[in-house]
Amino acid sequence: MKKVYSFLTSMRFGLILLGLIIAVSVAGSLIPQNNEAMYYVRNYPNLYSLIFSLKLNQVFTSWYFLLLVGLLCLNLAFCTIRRVMNGSSEYTFPASFKPANQWNEAEAEAIKGYLRSIHCKETSNGTLTRYTRNEIGKYGSFLLHLGILLTTVFWALGSAVPKIMDKTCMPGESITLEDGTSIKVNSFSIEDETGRLDYASRIEITLPDGRSSGERIVSVNHPVSMGDYKVYQQTYGTQGKISVTDTDGHTDSFYVDSQDFLSADGENGIWFDNLYPGFNQDETGALTLITATSGHYENPVYVFVLRDHERSEQMLAFPGDSVTVDNFTFTFEQPVEFPGLRIKRAPAVINLFLLLSVILLTAGLYLIFFVRPVNVLTSEEGYSVIGRNEALNLEIKHALAKKKGDVSNA
Repeated sequence: MKKVYSFLTSMRFGLILLGLIIAVSVAGSLIPQNNEAMYYVRNYPNLYSLIFSLKLNQVFTSWYFLLLVGLLCLNLAFCTIRRVMNGSSEYTFPASFKPANQWNEAEAEAIKGYLRSIHCKETSNGTLTRYTRNEIGKYGSFLLHLGILLTTVFWALGSAVPKIMDKTCMPGESITLEDGTSIKVNSFSIEDETGRLDYASRIEITLPDGRSSGERIVSVNHPVSMGDYKVYQQTYGTQGKISVTDTDGHTDSFYVDSQDFLSADGENGIWFDNLYPGFNQDETGALTLITATSGHYENPVYVFVLRDHERSEQMLAFPGDSVTVDNFTFTFEQPVEFPGLRIKRAPAVINLFLLLSVILLTAGLYLIFFVRPVNVLTSEEGYSVIGRNEALNLEIKHALAKKKGDVSNA
C-alpha cells in the first residue's frame, strides 16, 4: 500500500497524467468543439461514431478529461505538501547528527572560512552550527509545484466554464447578447488587397456599461477580447442579396436563402433557388455552373424561378441584372460575404488567476535556477551539505584544495 501511495504522489505519475492531458487536449484542438451533431456527420463521415462515443466533440467537459485533471491536481497537491514539509525539516536542528564528511581542524577552518566569505548566516544550538544563505531559494520547488497546480486548475476551469456561442452577422449589422453586450460587424473580407486569403472581420464590442473596444480586427488565430468575452473568427459564408423597387421608387433589400419566395401577392414574383460561385463557358457559349469553391466568388450566378401569372420559368442572373414582375423590379445585387463568429464568455477573474498562477510558476523556476540556497550543518566531527547542491560540494572541495595548496607553498 505504501508503494502505491508513493507512486500516486510521485513526479513520475504526475508526468504520466500531464502527458495524457496534453494528448487529449491536442485531440480537442484538432477536432472543433461543441458543434451540432450534423457538423461532425458531414465533415467526419468515417469517424463521427468514434467522435461521439469518446466525446471528442466535447473533450474539455468529458468525464475522462476532468478525471485526469483532478488526479493531476491531487498529485501536485501532495507533491507540494511534501516539498513544504521536507523544506521545513531541512532547516531544523536534528536530535542526532552524523556528518556526511569528516574533517580535521585545518579543513574545518577552511570550510568555515569559505562559508563566511560567501556571507552565510551562522546559527548554533551549542553542539551544532548551521550556515545558511539564500533561504528563500528553498521555496523554489514549492512555488513551482504550486504554480503548476494552480495553472492546471484555472486552465481546466477556463476550458470548461466558458459559454460558447456561434453566431453569423452581416456586415453593418450587430449581434446583441443576453446581457446586453453588442458585437457589431463593420466589415468582413475573405481576401486582402493582394488576393491572399485572410478571413478578417472588423468588429466593435460594446459592453452593457457602455465601454467599447473600438474597431478591432479579428482573424483566424487572432481573437479579440473585451470584458468577459473573446471573439474568434471561425467560419464564413456568402449570401445572395436582392433589392425590390416599386413604382413609387421605394426600395427594400433582402438577403435570400434557397427556396425564398419574394412576392407581393403570394403568387407572382421570384422563387430564389441558389447562388453559385461562378461558371465555365464552352466554345458554343453554353454555361456550366461551378457548384463549390473556397474563398471569394469570382463570377457569382443567381438561379431562380420567375413566376409571372401563368408563366413559370427557371432563369439565371448576374449581379446588376434586373427583372420586373407586375409593379416590382427585382435587382440582383453583389453577393455579401459574412463571418461566422465564435463567442466565448468566461469570467475575467479566471484569466486573472491563471496569469497569477503562471507568475508563481515562473517565480519558482527563477528561484530554482538562479537563487541557490546554501544549507550546511556542522559539528566538531565534520559537516553535511543539506539538500541536492552538487555545485556547493564542488566549491567546498575547491576551497579545501586551495587551502592545502597555500599550506604546501608556505
